[in-house]
Amino acid sequence: MKKTVHRWASCLLIIAACLPAGCAKKELPADTRLFLVGVGPGDYDLASVRAVNVIKAADVIVCFERSKEKYGDFIGGKEVIAVPHGFWHHYGKKPSDLKGEVAKKEERISQKRDDFIKQVRDLTARGKIVAVLDSGDPMIYGPWAWILEEFEDLNPAVVPGISCFNAAHAAIGKSPTITGPTKSVILTANDWPGKKDTIDKLAKHGASMALFTMRAEYDFFISKLKAGYPPNTPVAIVIHAGYKDKEKVITATLDTIDNKIKGTELPFEYMIYIGDFITYRQKRDKSL
Repeated sequence: MKKTVHRWASCLLIIAACLPAGCAKKELPADTRLFLVGVGPGDYDLASVRAVNVIKAADVIVCFERSKEKYGDFIGGKEVIAVPHGFWHHYGKKPSDLKGEVAKKEERISQKRDDFIKQVRDLTARGKIVAVLDSGDPMIYGPWAWILEEFEDLNPAVVPGISCFNAAHAAIGKSPTITGPTKSVILTANDWPGKKDTIDKLAKHGASMALFTMRAEYDFFISKLKAGYPPNTPVAIVIHAGYKDKEKVITATLDTIDNKIKGTELPFEYMIYIGDFITYRQKRDKSL
């Protein structure tokens, strides 16, 4: 009798495991053929159940080469369109609006982008479901957000993902919105040309700040932060947020962080946090 029960229990578990993949396509919006899917930062297991279901239900996957490898178990034998980095640069501008080498490079990229746009329209017109995979959350400095405007007539849907912002302060183990003097956190990145909200101006508000580095130089960020924050303000460098085996947090203050990271080679995937929240404690010492 016990063997029979165990056998049935095993069968039920197998059926339950298969249900999400089998039902995924039925659960998708009937009028949507294009999805922008946030798959999270770091390890593949930070992708949401909804993201995995859309990937499994899609007919064609668009992604970078490393995403193809990372989510290979979900993608399976589906058709994959692998795209190069920088595909989104200067979207909405004509090469004639740019100058020099930038204009020449954009001319080459825009042609590839136009070919890609035609390819996606052809696929969706034939009833194919296309899923574009973006790391982190596509709506926070995501390179693929432009497709929502380009294909707005196709009624594209966004599957939100965990941002490296979320993964990084989880690694720190502190909430950037819980501090003594402030309740705000600023998300920012490199000071792009023409933008008014420069880092040194934002720093003067004294709020917690999370900087998406994206290949910008560490020295550049620290010099900008020093223009607005006191020297003893806590700083945290989070490397490879979301990777269980590689994640690392380095903490110091604004005036000591340079010595603390000396000799450390910072990768592409790192974030800088600054603010009192890094060392803030809600529970007072009973001796005080």
